[in-house]
Amino acid sequence: MKDFPIPVVAQGAAAPAAEDSEFGYMEMPGAEPLVTPQPPDGASAESLGAAAAVVAQLLESMRRHRPGGPDAPSFSLKAMAPGALAALNDSLGQGEVSAVVQGAPGTAPWLVQETAFAGVWRVRRHDAAGALVEDILEAGDMPRVVKAAAARIEGARLDPALLPAGVMNAPAIVEELRHHAQRHRAGEPAHVVNLSLMPLSPADAEGLETLLGEGPVSLLSRGFGNCRITATRARAIWRVRYFNSMSTLILDTYEVVDLPESARAGAEDYDDSLERLADLLRWLREG
Repeated sequence: MKDFPIPVVAQGAAAPAAEDSEFGYMEMPGAEPLVTPQPPDGASAESLGAAAAVVAQLLESMRRHRPGGPDAPSFSLKAMAPGALAALNDSLGQGEVSAVVQGAPGTAPWLVQETAFAGVWRVRRHDAAGALVEDILEAGDMPRVVKAAAARIEGARLDPALLPAGVMNAPAIVEELRHHAQRHRAGEPAHVVNLSLMPLSPADAEGLETLLGEGPVSLLSRGFGNCRITATRARAIWRVRYFNSMSTLILDTYEVVDLPESARAGAEDYDDSLERLADLLRWLREG
């Protein structure tokens, strides 16, 4: 592999990133069109070479990693020149999954956007004034900021006695969620509670939402419709709702799981991205 025309710094924890705002993020829980990778318009040979160098190191690191495994490839893009970063952004496009991860009180959230290559992510954060301060390129089933935020959830008190008066099925649902959450172990398949199949009163719906609350992670996975995923304040319990293309709710669930599969990049998609990134690298080098 040739020497990099710009430094690309392998990351453990996230590092501050350079000023650039061309790569778009979706404000949750809205939706934007997917962005297909395209040839960088008017990019110089130097910028294309810099973008190719980043893709080459990403590809090399991804080949040594499997989705869900430790030490996911992660790189800071803070040293990239604006032209090179724009060329990289155009080349990677924008994919189906977005996320907002809330940080500590008084800090800006992390903004996560999957690229058009499944399992390849951009992770950014801005300062209080809105200036971009961190920009990370990461590969894996889900970025580490999402996993870390989910792991830090302390846990709501899942006590049916805290539900409001007038509930019917909510106490049984809370007991079922508590039972499976207490027994859940990392890596186990999800236990799904399908609210769409249950007669819920307004008191049930309100009581469940109040008791479980909203945690620090919100995700949107787009396909033929939208899958909106929100962490609750209870560890390993997620609200997962599916909407059709007309934005009509068609499936409403709680999932007891580390991270819902509907937002994670699977092994087959990851392998497909490896092949497509190799094609992209050839394309950039020939350009």
